[in-house]
Formats: sequence, C-alpha cells, structure tokens
Amino acid sequence: MSQLLMSLREGSSISSWYCDALIEKPFVAGFLHLLVLALSTIVLRRLYFHPLARVPGPRLAALTDLYAFYFNFLQGDGYSKQFEGFHAKYNSSIIRIGPNHVHINDPAFFEEVFCVGSKWAKDSSFYRHFGGLDSMIDPQDYRIYRSHIAPLYSARSADELAPSVLKELQFSATKLRRHLSTKEPVNVLQIFRTLSADIVLRILFSHDVNLFDCETYHPFLEALDTVMTKTWLILTYPSVAGFLSLVPGSGYRAFASAFKTFTKYCEEWAATDVRMAKSSQVASQRDSHMKRYAQIDPSDTKKTRAVLHPLEDIFNFIAGGSDTTAYTTACAVHYLLASPTALAKLQAELDAAAPFIRDNFDHNKIASLPYLGAVVKEALRLSSPVPGCLPRLVPEPGTRYGSIFLPPGTAVSVSLLSIQQNARIFPEPQKFLPDRWLGDEAETTRKWNVAFSRGPRQCIGVNIAYLELHACLAYLFSHFQFALCNPTKTELEWVDRFVAHSTRDVMVRVTEDRWA
Repeated sequence: MSQLLMSLREGSSISSWYCDALIEKPFVAGFLHLLVLALSTIVLRRLYFHPLARVPGPRLAALTDLYAFYFNFLQGDGYSKQFEGFHAKYNSSIIRIGPNHVHINDPAFFEEVFCVGSKWAKDSSFYRHFGGLDSMIDPQDYRIYRSHIAPLYSARSADELAPSVLKELQFSATKLRRHLSTKEPVNVLQIFRTLSADIVLRILFSHDVNLFDCETYHPFLEALDTVMTKTWLILTYPSVAGFLSLVPGSGYRAFASAFKTFTKYCEEWAATDVRMAKSSQVASQRDSHMKRYAQIDPSDTKKTRAVLHPLEDIFNFIAGGSDTTAYTTACAVHYLLASPTALAKLQAELDAAAPFIRDNFDHNKIASLPYLGAVVKEALRLSSPVPGCLPRLVPEPGTRYGSIFLPPGTAVSVSLLSIQQNARIFPEPQKFLPDRWLGDEAETTRKWNVAFSRGPRQCIGVNIAYLELHACLAYLFSHFQFALCNPTKTELEWVDRFVAHSTRDVMVRVTEDRWA
C-alpha cells in the first residue's frame, strides 16, 4: 500500500497532496473519503436510481438545482426561457428540470393541476422565501388570510378604485402633454409603474401616497427596481444575498441601500396610517390592509396566526401588483404601435366610445369594449407577466404521465409561458393578433387566458389588474397619438425575475393630442 501511495505521489501534484493527507493526516483522509463517497452516492442516485431517472432532460439539472440558479441569476435570462428548447431537444412533453422537479408541456395536464379544488399543494421548497401570502402552504391559513383581504381586491373594490385610476391617468396626461410640446421621448414603462404602484399603495394604506407628485421617477420605485435585479438570489439563497450586501466591494452595497430605502418609505407610510387612526375614528379611515389588520380581534387566534402585518407582505404586493400590470400595459403600447392595423381598429372603437371615456369615465362600459378586451388578452398572452415555474407537489398516491410514474412529493410545473406560447392553441404565437380572441376563434382561446393562473391560488389582484389595463389603454389611446422611438424593434426582450422584466425601456414620442 505504501509503495502504491509513493508511486501516486510521483504522478502529479494533486496526487501528492492527496497522498500526503492519507499518510500524515488520517482525519483529513477519512473526511475526504466520506465526502467523495457521499457525492458519488448522490450522483449515482439522482442519475440512475431516482424515481425520475427515466425522465429526459439535462444531466446537470438532474444533479443539482444550481443548474436552474445559473440560468435564473448568473446567466440572467431565466430558466423558463430554456424549457421550449429542452422539450424540442429531448423530443418529450415531460422533461426533468431539477433533481425532484419536472416540467410538463401539456395544456391538459395544466387543467388537472390548477383546477378548482385541486389537491396539488404548493412546493414549500420553492416558495418558502417568498414570504407572506405566497409562502402559505397550509390551506386553512391561506383561506383565512385571503378571505381577510379579498374584499380589497373584489369587483366592487375595482369600481370604487376607478375614480382614483382616472385621477392617475389625468396626472399621466399632464406629463404627456409636456412631452408633446418639448418633443422629448417618454418612458411609458416608468409612467405605468408609477400609476400601478400608486393604486397598490392605495389598497395597502388608508392615505394617498401620490408617487406622481415627484417630478422625476420616484426614489421608492428606483429602489424597488434595484432590489428586483437580485430577485432570484433573494428567493433561492437569501442568507448569501444578506452576506454579500455587507461585503465592501462586492457590488451588493447598492442592493442593501435600495432595500433600506424601500423599507424606509413603507415604514413611514405605515406610521402615517397609525397616526391617522389615533387622531380620529378608525371607522372613518379608507379600507386598506393596514386598517383591516388594526381591526383584528386579538382573541381570534386563528386569524392572528394566519394574517401577517402588512409590512411583512408589502414587497410581494407591490412588486407583484405593480410590476406585472405596468409591464403588460407597456407591452400593449409597444405591440399596438408596431401594428398599425390593430391600432386603427382600437382607436376607431375608442372614438365611438368617447361618451364614456372622455366625457363621463365609466370603466365597466370600457371593459365591455370587444376589441379593447381582445387587445388586453393578447397583451397578457405575449407579455406573460409571470412566465416561469409555479411548482405543485404530486399528491398521494402519485400520478402517471404517459409511461412515467410520478411519485407523491414530486414537484411538477406547467409554466404559464408554455401555455401562452403553445402553437396548437395560438397559431403563430409570437405575433400580436388580437383578433384571435374574437369571433369563432374565441371559443377555443378564451379558456386559455391563464396569465393570472387558475384554481384556488389564482392571483388575488386580477380585478384590479383588468381595471388598470382597460382604463390605461382606453384613456391614453383615445387621448393621444404615439410613435415608437425605435420602430425597427418588433419584439420586446425580457428576462424572468419571477415576474417578467423588460430588458429595455419602452420609449415613445407623443405626436398628437387627439382631444385638443
């Protein structure tokens, strides 16, 4: 044995170091042996003896979740953008995208997983760092929390918010008229971010924040944008994100500073609500997350356990409620301006609807406009605001997909992007074709309007999002004529930060005030 070790030592410096450890440091040698054995066992099990070993897919994905993290954070485009290529490469509608995670490109399977009454629970290993409502796995806690705040997001609440949305649009119009006179380009994505965030903050707090009062892009939104660049690191390895934010020269100090700015504003707004509540009757305050939390009976232990303080969940509501809607609205503007025929159809419909857009704003009548509705649905489909994995766990006693058995506890995703880009449902899926949502085609396509997901965990803000989308597009395209600053770019490029994020601003020029 000693002669063998000596011969190995002569072979290479690595062998030399290893053999020295074996001869001189038996404890280190034992540790190395155990480490190699453990890693070998994991590799062999995941590649050859795992219940998902028969599922095709990248070998590295089967070995480690770091493969997904690479695409989500290091490479930066997003793991969800790779799935279409994987399905094509392995010629399979089911692929393995993680050690215990599969992606199924099958709309019929999506209906099974995301139906009302579904027993497919959220995957806690994926959602645990989201915090708040999104992290709740226990169905009872989730129902208590959701029912507590659901009235704030109901159709009735949307009706009550409509005057506020109109006020925000009037602020936007003032800015746009200034740009018309100066001929300067307009970043419509920032305008929509400001508008959407103002509406979400109006639901969270009982006083008006009015981000439009800031002449420039509000520092609160700048901070949110910076924090969102590190979404996948925060969601996957939050302790690493926290550590790096403390290391000088790591490049993460800006992230830490932005998070402090975001938190500072939220705490100040919450403190304003508390002062208002103390100085007057709580009943006189506008309904909000803060007011509802203050009214919880301390003796109601189920509710006090399930319902979080609004500040504990505020990031999810603001990022999820403003980023997604603003991005979709900006996408709609881009695709309309790149599609003159669609734009002409929309503006003809809006001109005929002037009495309830310009004269007496009525969002319910606006929402009933057929071509506008088709434009909104097509914008949601193409923008795919939450494009990636929403993993659910296979319930007992397991399930079968084709010839492959998926045991209980397997994480399964059917990404919304794969539904919305499915060529069998949506021919020429990359094209902006609002007419696919009208006439005979609508019978097929309507059921696949899944941008807000489906089932018991469907996005709680769907009514508010539709209010903003219909109102913004109707008001602005009725009021103004726009032109793209870069008309050669026919498609918007995006990255997956759990919510879709445009890689460049949507810049337009205001060419005419149609109401002047």
